[in-house]
Amino acid sequence: MKKCPKCGTPLPEDARFCVNCGARQRIPERAAPRADALNFNGDLTAQLRERFFKALRVRIEEEHNSQQYQTYSERLYESGFRDAVQARTQQLANELKGLWENDDIRQHEALALMQDVFDELLDFFLIHFCKDINAVMLPETILQYQGVKWQDVNLLQMILDYLALYEEKETFYTDFLLMPVDKLKNAGQSFLFPDTKKEKILLICDQSLLGSCKEGFAFTEHALYWKAPLEKPREVRFDMLDELRRHKDWIIINGYFFSANKAINLRMLKLLKKIRLMQRKLF
Repeated sequence: MKKCPKCGTPLPEDARFCVNCGARQRIPERAAPRADALNFNGDLTAQLRERFFKALRVRIEEEHNSQQYQTYSERLYESGFRDAVQARTQQLANELKGLWENDDIRQHEALALMQDVFDELLDFFLIHFCKDINAVMLPETILQYQGVKWQDVNLLQMILDYLALYEEKETFYTDFLLMPVDKLKNAGQSFLFPDTKKEKILLICDQSLLGSCKEGFAFTEHALYWKAPLEKPREVRFDMLDELRRHKDWIIINGYFFSANKAINLRMLKLLKKIRLMQRKLF
């Protein structure tokens, strides 16, 4: 048995969330080698560079157009960004090798660090060099959150920077003194159900056809709440974010359907992945 680091509740070794407080738990590494394990006795730099191109393909398939992969690959060379990738993977290989030799890192931690570095490289590449071929405009302001810790972030500003709602037609509110009372009431009755009255509401976006705010999404300091037409209201707390993926033009959040529009969906996916990463680094 292990104990939840947040509340101390005894839990099974393979528990992913605490049954008492809901906090995400570390999963112990199994003795059996992972199929995707890095070979620290081989050419680690070559392995990382090969995996970067695989990560590029996955990113294009998830966020843009898989048929454009060759165009993105060529742009990587034409832009000169390949040199930055080579330098960073060499640096990462040296860093991982040193940690491994000193027994300061395990396979799953090495793979997580690798993915963090790849995500930052890919975001920079796609935003700065691929604006003309990206399926959705990605705001440059999201790059400022690379390496930022959860406790240091201005969450409302990060939400606005990622979602770029000012570029869209959706009606949204961050100052609730200016929000019509009937809309605020409808949101509260339809989908915005904070755990406590002390949970601060940061943003409400109205996506109802008639502007009633009976459908839409909202962020508090701890969770995302939303309701799509003909769907049940849903909520996911930030410390319980798990499954995040794109499906056609909408996204899946912990098994639940979410859709605003194509652009917001992709930006929401990236925002929630960033929040999930920040939350995991709290443990």
